Amino acid sequence: MRTARCAIALALCTWRLVPATHATENVLSDSFVVKSGIPASEVERARAEGFDMSRMHGAPGPHIVPLDESPFVGPLAQQVRQELAEQKVNGVGIARQGEVPDLRKASRMALKSRSRMAPSDRPYQSLASIRPHLRYEPISVKGTILQNVRLVEATTGGGLLDGRWTGVSRSWEVAGLGYVQLEESEYRESGGSITLIKEWVNADVNGSPGSVQTKRERRGKTLVSLDWVTDNTAFRLDLQPLDPNAVKANQEALLALARSLGG
Repeated sequence: MRTARCAIALALCTWRLVPATHATENVLSDSFVVKSGIPASEVERARAEGFDMSRMHGAPGPHIVPLDESPFVGPLAQQVRQELAEQKVNGVGIARQGEVPDLRKASRMALKSRSRMAPSDRPYQSLASIRPHLRYEPISVKGTILQNVRLVEATTGGGLLDGRWTGVSRSWEVAGLGYVQLEESEYRESGGSITLIKEWVNADVNGSPGSVQTKRERRGKTLVSLDWVTDNTAFRLDLQPLDPNAVKANQEALLALARSLGG
């Protein structure tokens, strides 16, 4: 599902997000490689697998580029083109069996094995219990459809900065909609660089560029995903819908939820 979404050192590459209103930039430089200190052997290995680090910006913040100027080359670029074509023709992306994650199952397994996990990997069952481990206050769900829904779990994410995590993931089971997971990661302070691929833009979240997509196995699970990025934070909403066939309604529900966050 997220093969083409890469995180290398402090750099995030979110390949589906696209602001149509921003000017295209040329990112063909070695500034990221030089500043990150990544060994040349790793740079070459990544390029052979379809990810050219020399095309990433060294400066922090979001950078908007078309696919042909992005870090994705060779097989990964071809994968992105294929998924773009599938979405255009079918309205959904067809995934191989087992490629779409089962969010509910993963949550149940994590909660069952919590006692055997490292402290940094353990799921929490309240915002109050995870808050001391976070560097930033998570975005508020007050006034949204999640406000009065019991939190299933919360886990730390992002990176460690001064002993606390820069990201968090929270999950809820929403009646009439499905299993919802919200991920957020603050990247600006840590110097993160996000490369945004222009061709994926199809949504706007309160003025921030976004991309919504539905992935479906031919005989199995469906996942609706919405990504968007602000000047400080990268967000992702995933929905394992109760009604997989309600493609448009599920996407609109995620967009409405995203736009209501932070109230």
